[in-house]
Amino acid sequence: MPLLAPAQTRRAARPTTTTTAVTTSAQGSTLQVTGVCAVIYAPNPAKMNRLRQQYGESNINTSADDNHIFVARSRAYLQEKGLRVVETTATQLRFTTAAGATTVLDISGLAFSWGLLLFNGRSAPQEANLADPATDVQTVMKK
Repeated sequence: MPLLAPAQTRRAARPTTTTTAVTTSAQGSTLQVTGVCAVIYAPNPAKMNRLRQQYGESNINTSADDNHIFVARSRAYLQEKGLRVVETTATQLRFTTAAGATTVLDISGLAFSWGLLLFNGRSAPQEANLADPATDVQTVMKK
């Protein structure tokens, strides 16, 4: 697997919603997520600078170009399936199920550059393949 390739699954047409952070701290921002949706996350400017320092300008530019293509394709597929798509550069994601259970994910580390999480609103979000989400959408979202 390439260094910054989209995350692979470990388990398993609404408009795109671009979100803004609900809280801000020294580490970054937190996004509150409720309801069934797909969350596409990408690095914020501070993380992009850290990635450039860690992996080099050329590697990050290539990875960014590839991931922008994956994001666009995934967004189109998810919208075609009727899923709400949330795109964010937040460094922390707080998912709350319909029953009130909360899962908090810290994605501030360099291992979380670009990715896709599927949230069915009933259980914890599941990481999905950003480059090819179809199987994961079927498994997690039953669509």
